[in-house]
Amino acid sequence: MSQNDFTFQYSADGCHIYAICQGKKVGDIFFVKIGIDKLMISEAEIEPDYKNNDVEFFLIKQIITMAREQHRKIISICPYISEIFKQHPEFDDVRLLLNQSR
Repeated sequence: MSQNDFTFQYSADGCHIYAICQGKKVGDIFFVKIGIDKLMISEAEIEPDYKNNDVEFFLIKQIITMAREQHRKIISICPYISEIFKQHPEFDDVRLLLNQSR
């Protein structure tokens, strides 16, 4: 599947972004805005049938776009999302490491 197979929608409270495929919610990321310049990703949930379809990657790309537009840094405490950040240095401009010694 490609990113074009999905649409993305923010929740009314602005703390979730959902991936929608064929009218069905197949994944979401929960995040919290911290102050005016940070956001923290705490959880990602992907439907089992979509686990190997890059849904997490497509969702994080949406949040990265938002963070860049809002001049925010991203803190991830979600292991899945943290792993995506490690694999994609092109996202380092928005990634905020809590432990800089790593």
